[in-house]
Amino acid sequence: MTALRRVEPADVDYLESQHDGPGRAGDESWFGFRDAGSVAKRVAAGETITADRGMLAVVDDQGAVVGELSWIRVFNGPPPGGDCWNMGIWIGPEHRGKGHGTQAQRLGAQYLFDHTMMERIEAGTESGNIVEQKALEKAGFTREGVLRRACFRGGAYRDMVIFSKLRGE
Repeated sequence: MTALRRVEPADVDYLESQHDGPGRAGDESWFGFRDAGSVAKRVAAGETITADRGMLAVVDDQGAVVGELSWIRVFNGPPPGGDCWNMGIWIGPEHRGKGHGTQAQRLGAQYLFDHTMMERIEAGTESGNIVEQKALEKAGFTREGVLRRACFRGGAYRDMVIFSKLRGE
């Protein structure tokens, strides 16, 4: 069974590997190299969960880390009710296709609704990422529409599909 837990120092090397290159990141998640140690710095500073962003480890039924679920506060309208969470996920390539992403996104949404006041959680994916679109729908997210040319990756602008989940859904 997939679960979420705090990111631990022992998880850092695995989670950092998503920035090693397109093979680890996945076709729709490679945006170029990042500073080495960004996950380690957040863990060491105790900043894996803050008021504006967070990350949790995705683990399998043996407790082994298989990926990362993260979120960031985004602005959609005037305060106080215009903010929402934008949630993202990365699952290691050797663990994809086993349902971890769907379950982690379902658990992540529930976690955010249980522990924050946000009414809305968004998640977006490139229009060609059908697997992630199906995972979001299975996790209870609703497809809202297409954001044209909203993402720059691999030398080209790409359309994004936006999904949301509202408190109580």
